Order: sequence, then structure tokens, then C-alpha cells
Amino acid sequence: MAHVSEYDVESLFIDRLESIGYEFIKMDDYDDVVTNFRKQLAAFNAKKLTEAKGEASLSDAEFGRVMIHVDNHSVYESAKIMRDKYVLTLDNGKTVYLDFFSSDVERNIYQVTHQVTMDKAHKDDVVYENRYDVTILINGLPVVQIELKRPGVEINEAINQINRYRKFSFKGLFRYLQLFVVSNSVQTKYFCNENEMDGGAYNPILKSLVFFWTDDKNTRINKLDEFTAEFLRRSTITEMLDKYMVIKTTEPVLMVMRPYQIYAVKAAKRRVLDSNQNGYVFACTGSGKTLTSFKLAQLLREEPRMDKVIFLIDRKDLDDQTVDEYNSFEKDCVDGSDSTAVLVKQLKQDDRKLIVTTIQKMANAVKNKRYEALMDSYRDKKVVFIIDECHRSQFGKMHGDIQCHFNNANYIGFTGTPIFEANRGKDGRTTADVFYAGSKLDACLHRYMIKDAIADGNVLRFSVEYQRTIFAKQIAAKGIDPEQLDDPDYCRRHNLDLESLYHDDERIRVIAEDIFEHHEQHVHPQGKDVYTALFAVDTIKTLGRYYDAFKALNESRDADERYRVAAIFTYQANGDMDEGGDEHSQELLSRCMDDYNEMFGTAFGIDSFDAYRKDITRRMKQKDLPQVDILLVVNMMLTGFDAKPLNTLYLDKNLIWHTLVQAYSRTNRVDKVTKQFGQIVSYRNIKRAQDDALRLFSGDGDPNEYLLESYEYYLNKWMNQVPVLRKVTQTVDDAGQLQSEGDIRQFILAFRSLSGTLATLKTFGKFDWADLSVALDDEEYEGFKSWYLYYHDEAKKTDPKVPVPVDVDFDVELVRTDRINVMYILSLLKSAHDEGNEADRDRDIDLVMREIERSDNDALRAKKGIMEAFIRTRFYDLPEGADVQPAYEQFERESLQADIEAFAYDNGLETKDVLDIFSEYTFGGSISDEVIRKRLTAYRMGLLKITKMTNAIKEFVVDTYGRYKAEGE
Repeated sequence: MAHVSEYDVESLFIDRLESIGYEFIKMDDYDDVVTNFRKQLAAFNAKKLTEAKGEASLSDAEFGRVMIHVDNHSVYESAKIMRDKYVLTLDNGKTVYLDFFSSDVERNIYQVTHQVTMDKAHKDDVVYENRYDVTILINGLPVVQIELKRPGVEINEAINQINRYRKFSFKGLFRYLQLFVVSNSVQTKYFCNENEMDGGAYNPILKSLVFFWTDDKNTRINKLDEFTAEFLRRSTITEMLDKYMVIKTTEPVLMVMRPYQIYAVKAAKRRVLDSNQNGYVFACTGSGKTLTSFKLAQLLREEPRMDKVIFLIDRKDLDDQTVDEYNSFEKDCVDGSDSTAVLVKQLKQDDRKLIVTTIQKMANAVKNKRYEALMDSYRDKKVVFIIDECHRSQFGKMHGDIQCHFNNANYIGFTGTPIFEANRGKDGRTTADVFYAGSKLDACLHRYMIKDAIADGNVLRFSVEYQRTIFAKQIAAKGIDPEQLDDPDYCRRHNLDLESLYHDDERIRVIAEDIFEHHEQHVHPQGKDVYTALFAVDTIKTLGRYYDAFKALNESRDADERYRVAAIFTYQANGDMDEGGDEHSQELLSRCMDDYNEMFGTAFGIDSFDAYRKDITRRMKQKDLPQVDILLVVNMMLTGFDAKPLNTLYLDKNLIWHTLVQAYSRTNRVDKVTKQFGQIVSYRNIKRAQDDALRLFSGDGDPNEYLLESYEYYLNKWMNQVPVLRKVTQTVDDAGQLQSEGDIRQFILAFRSLSGTLATLKTFGKFDWADLSVALDDEEYEGFKSWYLYYHDEAKKTDPKVPVPVDVDFDVELVRTDRINVMYILSLLKSAHDEGNEADRDRDIDLVMREIERSDNDALRAKKGIMEAFIRTRFYDLPEGADVQPAYEQFERESLQADIEAFAYDNGLETKDVLDIFSEYTFGGSISDEVIRKRLTAYRMGLLKITKMTNAIKEFVVDTYGRYKAEGE
């Protein structure tokens, strides 16, 4: 199919859409889109308009009022407007409730067009002219945009193209686009149109939020023709827009559900409504169970026959972020208190059909005599319980208490690690037993296992390194094979006390040193994004010994190189406590809390343990607060704790079955491209347990499918990729001489592949540049990287010097290290300034200029011109002993003032006005067009001039702020 052009693909695609009920309409520009919207909106609301004014049409004045209501809103606001009614006052004084969209397929009007051009001539806030491939319209509003590439072209190029459109030309009615589809005919994906701005900054769609469509068995539907028949069928696309998109109520976020989530919801609904039975959903940890289960609760609530839908979660999962997540789907739906009385009050409210509460409060309400009358009134009512993380043991017991009370209830569970025959506990029950659905129905409603989630990119694979920590020198007995000392079965056969070996003082010291030595390469995979780590150990006593070992190591390091180490465990006899007595454990916890308070300026104590847990959780889940670098745990945080910035799990603990998969799964949440996998560093040989667990929870699949290959595998991959790069450009100098778009594209793709392999290699403890230098050494790699970044920067320019492919996917985050930042350059300048010899100073300055040129730090690259100007005009005149940093900062302030004065002068504005707007953007992170327009009213400009000047000021402020913003350490 290599000969097939994008035009051919587009023509065949439109023919296919026409065959399934879409009407083709030719539209050339934005004026045609608006004219068509006017016509279709009137036709869609024909009955109402005819009754109110005698004809199904809108006058110029009436349509003008509609456009004022629908135009110039964000993507988020537009999504809400599309789903609401609009009260239109007609010219005759009557009012009608206009609809923009209906769940009724027969009522909606479905159209398709192509090659619509958006330009300034037809929409004045369009920045660059663009022409779109194929647009689907419902009732005249553009709702789905399809970008097509010819077979063989990377699908990511279409995603980059859509991001470019979103930034520069999707204006006006194109803000109503809900979904995007990208395809190269043999591979097709869909994704949601997120809000385009975030705090004033452009918000690109991440490639991790672009999904394949599948059937209900998780088999991908890749080919465009098959995808069209399934996903773009009028009934399916209408259902997607109506039921399976989420407009968060507490933040400007628009989301679309993934196919496995939709199939799970449908299956659960059928089980409750059609079969009146129970069931559970097996959805891989990290695949979005919360959204799936909450959407199910919302849809069941809308069913007239339902009295209550009760969403049960475990109390220890109800931290601040979890409450925020549930409330973001529906404002104030969660009661985060510990009071059962609050739950009882909610049960009394007839108009409150959806309740989110803890299983502990529901079990208490059922047993408490005070609430007997109310709870008895629910015995025969139609109630559905949706239970999150239903594999947990407490759900078994409490579930039984609740089940005995409600005679007419259904139970739908969600879990990433069900209890099967192989991993069942002491009570002998499996998850299927707890959610028994009768002899003819499978208790498992839908399966989306770890193999499916990894294949779809919804969770990451695992990189597992086993570190041997027991050696022959620790064993006095003869005839012992030192290579098998980490094998529990071997030690058992030879009567070796493995437990005492595990807790040997020397072993603990060696492991602590190993973690500190290699921690940086695990949590700073590219030296830029900062990730965090858990360290899970077997007992509280062991935790205390590691904590003290870490503390001693920290004290031997410089203050700015110390790791922030924290610890948390429950010290009650029925918690993690398993030796040593309550007093010892409580004292250890209190000591850990004191250190934590000193480190972060907090004031937690034993009596505020839950607040301490929540504070640790917050620091592990985001990157704004000072983070915890390494968190020591025994059992806590190994299940139900989701944190994207967590990427490493150190293990000195035996794990099996669901406890192993749950613990591993703390690390593999999808984040930025720099987080390529979840890293497990195990100081015990649990490979057999690992393989058994991964096999069980992936439907007897090959456990190696979910793991990275060995260090040697990626080293061999590097050796094979270097010749591919050299075939395109033999030397670093050659890379700078590329002339054609095709050659530059080949270089970008070849170097991108190489950098991805290097990023993986660097996470291994045994990484050594000497292994790689046989083919390409560190210095030459950095040279190629500088040209790679040069072409990336050129691609972002309006008028590039070289023909860089516009939408090629750079994945530039994989090659950034931030080693050379502003502070680093200033330190080099200080050294150069202190040189007594002029020749040495010139040599050092030359080095500084070259370092600035090859830096991959965004802030430094933005400041490149400022720093070079400082060196040329100020540096050589600094007096002996002068401090370079404040001199540079003063130069920056003066340069910023000069830039603002020049912009103001060139545009006939007062410097103070521009400075005030710049200051507001600096402090608030965003600035609205309205604020700028108010400033401009004093200049007596026409409406068109004010609009252009508003855009010019905003562009200047954002660009200037980007060049001058403060640079952190």
C-alpha cells in the first residue's frame, strides 16, 4: 500500500462515512462552517421553532444571539454548552429552549466535510492558516476531527499536527470538537480534546492519552475501515458523546473513556438490570478503575428502578487526593468524615440516589441498633453496591455482614488482583465466590489484565534487577554452592538459616550503601524529572535498622546531596506490628516523625498519625512540594496507593501472588515520556514468586512479556542502532550539513531511537559508558544530541532556516539532562573571572560559550542570547573580586526593562501599562484578554486594532516571561 496517497485515503474514508449515514457537505472556509451551523441548528430544533414563530429558521438577529452564547469559549466550556439547552429570545418576544445535541440518533443531523481552511481572513484570532483533513459535524457543530496519514507514516505525526491546530487555528466553533481520530490506514487511534489552555499556558495532548479502540475481548481494531464501522457508526459516536465522556465538575478537564472501561460498564449494567445478579470486573491496577466504577454508579443512578447506588471504598484509601478525584467527577459526592451519622443522613435523603462512603461506615450502620429502623427500611429496596479494590480481606467479612442485611441488593466489585484458587486466603473463598452470580453466569464481568494494559500503553512494563546480597564468606559450612545462596529452596535443603542471613548487620549496611549509590540514576532517569521511591522491608525492626543506616549515610554527605528519607508503619498489635513490642515500635515511629518534622517544617506526632500519612501521601503524589525521596514501609502504601511520580520500588521482603503484583504496580503509572517503566530492585531472589504471580494475573501468559530485557540486550540494541545513525550522518559535523527534509527526518528518527535505548541503559546499576563507546562514545553522542536539539528548536520556529519536518515526533524529553543549567554556567563564569591569566580566561570563556550552545536545558536555551550579551558587554568590565551572579541578575533586570520599553515604544504604548500586564502574568501565571483590553481602552483604538494589539501584547508577555523567568538549581 506504499503507493496510496493521503488524498486516496481521505476519499475512501469519506465514501465509507457516507455509506453508514453521514451526509457529505462541501465547505471551504470558516464562513461556510458558520452558515451551515445556522441552517442545521434550525433544522434540528425545527419543531420548537415552527411552534414559536411559524417557520424553522433563525433571523440574523436571532442567530447573532446564538453566536454570542456559543462563540469564544474554551474547549471545556464549549463541551458543557453543547450538552445544555439555550433559552433563545425570538424576535417576536417568545422564548424557545434550543438543543445542540441529542442522545437520540434519529433526531441528530450527521454530516461530514473535508479540507476546510481556517485563516485570519475568515476568523481573526487564527494565528496560522491550516487546512483540516476530515471533520464530522453533528447538528452543524464540528465534533470529531480526523487527521489521516498515508500508510507508513508515524501516527504520532498526526497527533503533533492536531496539537499544532489546537494551538493556532482551532478557534470559534472548532472549540466544540470533542474527539480526534488519527490514522495511517493500518493503525488508528482516538483521543479527547482536552482544554487547550492551563493557567494561561498552552496544554498539549499527551500521547499517553491517545487510545486504540478494541472489541470486548481487548482485541485491537486497527484498520481505518474496521474502526470506522465500529467507532464512527452514528449510534456509537452518539453514545460516546452522551455517556462515555466525562466533564469534570471541579476543574476544566474533559475526558473520554477507553474501550475496556466502556465494555466493563456495559457488562455490569446488564448484570444488574437484566440478570439481577452480582459480578466483578478484573481491571489491571493502574488502568483507571476509579473512573470506570464511578461512571457505572452514575449511569445506574439514572435508572428509575434503582433506590440507591452506594459506592464503597476502604477507609484507608480515602485520603485527600482520593476525595478530590471522586468529587472531580461529581462535586461534593464524597463524605470524607469518619461519622456513620453522616452516612445515615444521606440514606434518609430520597433525592440523593448516589452515595460514596466507606465499607467500614456501612458495616457499622448495619450493626448499630441506633440506626436499626432506617436500615430495616432498606432491606427490600433495590440497592446496588459498587465495591472498589474488592480483593481485600476486609471486604470479605464486611461484605458478608452487609449482604445478610439487604435482601434485594446487587454487588459489583472492581479489582486489579482477584483472589483465585491459587492465591486464596485462610477462609478459602475466591473473588468469584464473594460475587457469586448463579451457576450459569461467570462472576467475572470483564477482564482487562496486565498484558492488555501494557500492550495499550496504559501502564508501564517493569524493569526488575535482582541484587545478590548473600555470599559464601557468610557461610561456614562446606559443600555449599555460593551461586545458590539466594535460592530459598536451596538454603532449606541445606538447613541454612536464611532469615538470619537476611538480617545480618553487614548485609543491611551493604544494601543501604547500594541504594544510595544508584538511587540518582533510578529517580532522575534523564537528570531532569524527579521521581520517588518506596523501600519495602519485612518487619518494623528491619525498617528501623535500615532507617538508621540511611541516616548515617546522609550525615556523611554534603547537606545539598542528602536524600529525604521518611518512614511510615502502623504500630498497633493488629497492624504491621510483628515483633519488639508496642513501645519500641511507637518510639521508632515517633523518632521518624521528629526527623520528618525537622526536614519539612511540620509538627506531626503519634496522636496525628493520619495527618502524617496524608502529608507523606501528598509529597509522594506530586512534584510541587519538597518530595520524599525514599519512603521506608513494611505493608503500608503497597496496595491502593497511586502516585505517578513514584517509579522505583526497592525490596528486601518476600512477596507472593496479589501482594507482589500490587507492590510492583505502585511503580508503573504512566507519566511523562521520561518515565519509561516501573523499576524494581530486589535484594531477595523472588523471581519464581514473581513469575507465578505475573502468570496468574495475566491469564497464564508469559511473565517475561511484562518485563524489560537484560542490560546486555539493550547494549546489543545500541550496537545495532549506531550504524543506522552513521548511515544517515557519519560524523557530528555531517549532522549539521543536512539539507533536505527527508535526510533531517531520517537523522531525527535514528537519533531518537538511539537516545531511547540509552535512557533505558542508564537505569541499570551496571551502566558504564565504556561498554557503549566501542560504537559511539559519550562526547560524540553529545555532539549528535546538540544537532538533534537544534533541529527541534528550528521545527518550533515560524520561519526555520532549514527544512525540518513540521510534525515529526522528537520525544525531546528523552535526551534532556539539564546538567548544563544557568547556575552551572554562572559558576563557570565565576571561575573564568577569577583567572589571573588573560589567555586562560579567554580559553574558559570560549568553553562557557560552547557549553551554552550545546545545553539541552530549556531555560538556558531561552536565555542563550541574554547570557551571551552579558558576556560580551559586561563580563570583562567586572572589577576584581566581583560576584558574577548578582552582576548577571542585574543585567537581566536591565535587559528585561529595555525589552519592555522597546515593545511599548514600537507599539505606541505607555511602558507602565506593558510592565503592569507583564507583572500580572508573572505573579498569576496567566492573563485574560479582557484584562488587556481594559488597559487598551484609554488608547482609543478601533475594535480590530484592539484585538490585534491584545494578541500582540499577550504573545510578547508570554515569550518574554519564558526567556527571563527564574531558573532553579
